Amino acid sequence: MKSITVIAAASLMTLAGCGASHDPQGSGATPSQSAGTKPEAGQGAGDSLGAPTGTAAAPLPSPSAADLADKGEKGARAVLLNWARALERRDFALAWDQFGNPPSTRQDYEEWWSRYRTITVAVPEGTMDAGMGSLYYAVHATLTGTTDAGKPFRLEGDVILRRVNDVDGATPAQLRWHIESADLKNA
Repeated sequence: MKSITVIAAASLMTLAGCGASHDPQGSGATPSQSAGTKPEAGQGAGDSLGAPTGTAAAPLPSPSAADLADKGEKGARAVLLNWARALERRDFALAWDQFGNPPSTRQDYEEWWSRYRTITVAVPEGTMDAGMGSLYYAVHATLTGTTDAGKPFRLEGDVILRRVNDVDGATPAQLRWHIESADLKNA
């Protein structure tokens, strides 16, 4: 298994060569994002935050401030789940806020995700790794649902979260968990 550091570097190189693109056909192809923007969720392996498409989902609690501030896996998972819940609830502005360096403007991000009528995000437990003064948390996400045209879609890929590991001079933004990259593709 590759280390998360290698995965993060490879994801960033892959994504750096691509700009966010709009898919007017609604095929589900995602914009490449070096700062991540892909959804994910779930409490455990393969779990989904939302109810199956076509059923009413119970409101999900938001993570606590203590969970979001946690420096370990609990904090990374809280940010990840915050992002996934936001996508499922169609709160695309909140989902965008989970990125450290968003790949697009908030408006472009919201417009891109608004093509989906329903979004269900699932993520297994992730893996933690450390390297070059940072902590990383990686998960393989699966997003399913329907487009505005009523067609099913399925996206899969790695989402990598990062936080600077209490390095002197780090900014508050660097010291919080954030999505570093999300490399979701049609599956």
